[in-house]
Amino acid sequence: MQGHSRKGANPLRAFVYAIIIHVAFGAMLGVSLWIQPRTIMPVEGKPVQAKAIDLAAIQREKKKKLEAEKKKKAEAEKKKKLEAEKKKKAEAEKKKKLEAEKKKKAEAEKKKKLEAEKKKKLEAEKKKKAEAEKKKKLEAEKKKKAEAEKKKKAEAVKKKKEAERKKREAEQVQRERDEQEAVSAFGAVAWAIQEEVRTNWNPPAGDFEGFSVLFTIRVDREGNVTSVTMVRSSGNARFDESAENAIYKASPLPIPGEPRFYEYLKEFDFKFSP
Repeated sequence: MQGHSRKGANPLRAFVYAIIIHVAFGAMLGVSLWIQPRTIMPVEGKPVQAKAIDLAAIQREKKKKLEAEKKKKAEAEKKKKLEAEKKKKAEAEKKKKLEAEKKKKAEAEKKKKLEAEKKKKLEAEKKKKAEAEKKKKLEAEKKKKAEAEKKKKAEAVKKKKEAERKKREAEQVQRERDEQEAVSAFGAVAWAIQEEVRTNWNPPAGDFEGFSVLFTIRVDREGNVTSVTMVRSSGNARFDESAENAIYKASPLPIPGEPRFYEYLKEFDFKFSP
């Protein structure tokens, strides 16, 4: 009903509008005549198609409005789509940027790690090299010290050997001197030993003129006879035995008393003849 009422009101509204337009037009005409009076020819009135004009205008307005709204909506959709694409693009750019930053950061971390490892490796190699150099130096010093010790020891051994050689030579010289002096001293008492043995000899019965026996006599430092060993017999056992007994009876024998001579006189050959 409401739609029908509105539809019925439209022709009325158009008619009212037509009257208002004619009144206004007449007023304007009257004012014009009052200001400049002139003869106005009567104009034949034409029927106003108010209803048809108004409906077309409304339809156009409505269509225009719809098109405007459609255009606005389309523009809004386009704007929305563009904004969505822009947002998506921005997000993609942001994501790409974040990924790039993340990649850059990861590469930086990797580079930092590699540099740290390289630095650590270099430090380890440097330390190893330093330790090797130190070890080499210590070994060189140790070798040098060992060589010095060896040389010193060799020199000490050489010096010791030289000293021992000189000592031996000196001792040999001294021994030879002592031996010569001992022999000389023994020669001075040999006649006394012969006399002591002859004094203590108890000759057996018989003629032993021209007999002789050779003994090796061993004595202690005081001249006491410790052993008598026959080296060459006279050919007569009784003579040989009597001579041996005489040697023991003559003990201690008058040997030189110088201690350094004992080494050379502790054992000597003794020839006994009547």
